[in-house]
Amino acid sequence: MTDVVEGARIESLPQASPAPAARRIPRVSRPPAFDPSLPQPPDDHEKYSYVKRNAMLLVWASVLSFGFLVYSQLRMIQVSAWFWVYLPFLVFTVLYFVISVFVNAATRDFDLAAHRALVRDWHPETYPSVDVLLPVCGEPVEVLRNTWTHVALMAAHYRGDVNVYILDDSDSPQLRRMAQEFGYVYAGRSNRGWYKKAGNLLYGYRISRGEFILLLDADFAPRPDMLDETLPHMQDPSVGIVQTPQFFRVLDSQTWLERGAGAVQELFYRSVQTSLARYDGAICVGTCAVYRRAALDDNGGMTLIEHSEDVHTGFDLYLRGWRLRYLPIALSTGVCPDNIAAYVNQQYRWCSGNMSMLGSRKFWKSKLPFRVRLSYLSGFFYYVHTALMTFLLPLIPIALLAGLPRDLQLTNLIYVVPGLVYAGVVFPLWHRAPYRLEAYACRMVYGWAHVFTIWDVLRNNRMGWQPSGSSAKKQGRNKRFWIGMIGWTATTAVAWVGLCLWRMYTMDPFNFMVLLASGLFYAATAARVLVRPRSAAA
Repeated sequence: MTDVVEGARIESLPQASPAPAARRIPRVSRPPAFDPSLPQPPDDHEKYSYVKRNAMLLVWASVLSFGFLVYSQLRMIQVSAWFWVYLPFLVFTVLYFVISVFVNAATRDFDLAAHRALVRDWHPETYPSVDVLLPVCGEPVEVLRNTWTHVALMAAHYRGDVNVYILDDSDSPQLRRMAQEFGYVYAGRSNRGWYKKAGNLLYGYRISRGEFILLLDADFAPRPDMLDETLPHMQDPSVGIVQTPQFFRVLDSQTWLERGAGAVQELFYRSVQTSLARYDGAICVGTCAVYRRAALDDNGGMTLIEHSEDVHTGFDLYLRGWRLRYLPIALSTGVCPDNIAAYVNQQYRWCSGNMSMLGSRKFWKSKLPFRVRLSYLSGFFYYVHTALMTFLLPLIPIALLAGLPRDLQLTNLIYVVPGLVYAGVVFPLWHRAPYRLEAYACRMVYGWAHVFTIWDVLRNNRMGWQPSGSSAKKQGRNKRFWIGMIGWTATTAVAWVGLCLWRMYTMDPFNFMVLLASGLFYAATAARVLVRPRSAAA
């Protein structure tokens, strides 16, 4: 069997293949017309919006509120022997919180001045060649054209040779023609579907030959200076990957899901990744990253795995002595999933990658520094914690309202108030993007995605990979998600609010005001997920 690369016949994988002759991308005279429905590269203000973290505000506020919350939970356990069954979950939550604080506290912000000096002084005698890999698998044509146009602007801005490869797993004649229009290399492999995205990227790696590889997902629009901002860090010969954030705008014109999904990503890319980078524990997320070909050569290319090849590739390069450098500088803009099915699939995929890493022999047998191992463990604990809280968050107040209403005096519940202030005021205000009800709704959605992932991993029955940008019809309707949302989340929301109202009617209403307020917010969050336009029902 053969693969198609601009009409040339090339031996199919797994054998290595020669690349077509290197060529310059045609110059683009002007930027494309602005289309608010498509991602535009970060502007000069957005570019540096993740540099200042204000991390200590979050750390100290969370420590204070969490301390009061744990104290209230311990008082609850002392009241009734029935709540001793909750103790293991409380211990796990405390352990997760301590690890999270240990990893994130007392880490410096990114040194922007040093970065700017490095970029300013980078004037190599010969600018290194770069291959841009753009994997495609059924994304809308208008989204692809937008990305490809901005890639052309970036290539025109860069002073070295650039080759762009369209790695099309959809075998589209339309995309073949569009690639020719842009002057890009259209590369379609014969063994489509083999190892999903990892196989497609490995194919692109093997048919290309630039000194560095920039990987962008189909919907990410890069800034013209993306290569000029990242490649100077490759002067350090130990750096194998330069990772930049996945940046998403939050706009009123977007769907509630796009707004919420964009807002919840900020914490990871603005704060968590910067903290992890201090201990060489930052995660490779695949897209928006520049790879050194020599590092990939050392690994035989991208790690072949049917899910989250990015995390595994980054980890495997680390084991071979290569470092990942994280730059909290927004150099490209993407789009978030606009339907529930795609979002659940995306979160499922990310969680699955972390779970597979923690379940692998290489993670436990490798001699990782303590802080690096702890960085990966914090991610594992995060996914388990969100899955557990999907059930425990409504269950605890319902159990208290049903079984111990007389112990719910305001003097006892006052210890919960700092946690509510942190979650409802401090945490949203920390974000630069608007952090509103839809963000909490997205957290509710990905909680269920993590539940399903962990359940499938335990049964060794993972769901097949689907790209986030593929159609809702292709993604399926995630029936078990709606069963969970309606059967558990909606039911517990009604029970929570209903029990509060009943206790307020039959007892002193003042003692139940805190629980009623939190119950109404929980119900409103569930309603945000369940009550939506029919067109967004996928």
